[in-house]
Amino acid sequence: MLRGQKIIMVGDTLKKASDASGDGFKDIRNLNDAEKMLVDIVGTLSLVLERPFAPYPIQQLHLDIDYDILFNKGKVPFATWNVTLLASRLQPFNRHFNTGFAIFSPRFLTPPGCMLLLSQDRKEGSEFKLQNNKNHAGEVAGICSEENIGDVEWAFGSFPLEEYVKALERAKSELYYNHSLGMQYSKITEQIYVGSCMQSGSDVQKLSNMGVTAVLNFQSESERSNWGINSQPINDSCHNSNILMVNYPIREVDSVDLRKKLPFCVGLLLRLLRKNHRIYVTCTTGFDRSPACVIAYLHWIQDLALQAAYNFVTGLHTCRPDRPAIVWATWDLIAMVENGKIDGPPTHVVNFVWNNGCREGEEIYLVGDFTNNWKESVKASHKGGSRYEAQIRLRHGKYTYKFVVGGQWRHSTSLPTERDEHGNVNNVIRIGDVARVRPSPNELQIRDPTIVKVIERQLTEDERFMLAFAARRIAFAICPIKLAPK
Repeated sequence: MLRGQKIIMVGDTLKKASDASGDGFKDIRNLNDAEKMLVDIVGTLSLVLERPFAPYPIQQLHLDIDYDILFNKGKVPFATWNVTLLASRLQPFNRHFNTGFAIFSPRFLTPPGCMLLLSQDRKEGSEFKLQNNKNHAGEVAGICSEENIGDVEWAFGSFPLEEYVKALERAKSELYYNHSLGMQYSKITEQIYVGSCMQSGSDVQKLSNMGVTAVLNFQSESERSNWGINSQPINDSCHNSNILMVNYPIREVDSVDLRKKLPFCVGLLLRLLRKNHRIYVTCTTGFDRSPACVIAYLHWIQDLALQAAYNFVTGLHTCRPDRPAIVWATWDLIAMVENGKIDGPPTHVVNFVWNNGCREGEEIYLVGDFTNNWKESVKASHKGGSRYEAQIRLRHGKYTYKFVVGGQWRHSTSLPTERDEHGNVNNVIRIGDVARVRPSPNELQIRDPTIVKVIERQLTEDERFMLAFAARRIAFAICPIKLAPK
């Protein structure tokens, strides 16, 4: 820390800096330039950083003679201490320091900030080295995640490097996508390959040489653009190589979108296999959406237990698919053919919450059509303040319920309600959803403070039959010629 200002970067490399005058940026070539900049520049300053294309192995900092940092081309944030350049009202996390903000989107900059950034010539960096300085290796800065809505705040903190090293050792199994390595893939079966995105026509030629005749792609066009992938040459290469390209975008790192679209994805895969295609199933990283589709296919169509299907695919291909989303979609498929029947083993854990207050000493009970048809009650646990919770394992479906507060039957005004045939107002919850060929853009289910978790368990014989039937029902609702809903 120098003059009350803190610049701590791990993996990110400081490339340029400017003062409040707006005269332009000065190149920062090494650590000495950075220290000199903090001494020479008075007042607010702005920075341009470059990020590594893969997370920097911070655990090597205290072992290496040099800080060896590789750059990620195009991933350049704008960092500044000059709040007049920020469009949003970002507030410092700790007012004891002159806090800076790293901005990864121009929408957080004022027009002068955008002009200042655009006026600079960002040349691509090559390998960059900083001389090891033990005085600067004792602290590491952390950055809070960006929110999708509203202002974005980047906070900082510090803790010993050794603690960070231990944390990374615990998380060494984490997967990181390295786009510069090109298309990475694995063979799952004789007809199914899974892997990361195609980046050029040469990747298409490689797939053609492997005998692939169809590509099932879950990337969106905007996602490909963000990674600098030009779709047209790839599509042209597919056409010239007689490879069928099927695009069905699923939002990345979106469990709900994956859950809603997974039945149709498996239906597409089954249809392609029925047409004797050898298929390359792909998404951007090859870590999540594409292996999830293959695992669901093995589980739903081939009647392989989910644990066995998951182990089989992850044993052949390095990935970490969204397993809860597969389980959610499994129950949605079964619910599609159950026609509202709620008999059978539980599929979800529901945390019912009473938060409307009660008198001191009063007890809260939960009653509903799931407690022996309103004849029994479940005592809620006091969680502090006015909050009481009761956790129940239920099968997917629609349920009505109430709370008994001090002997009085009451409904929660903060939760969804409906009136029964007798005019009574009850709380209502719909657990799970029903799989559809055309997923609805509407809300997936009634949204309220009640917490619902999915249960992964071994399926009964009836559930296995219903799952296989529902998955094929979705697949056969797809036109084999257009590969779209009939």
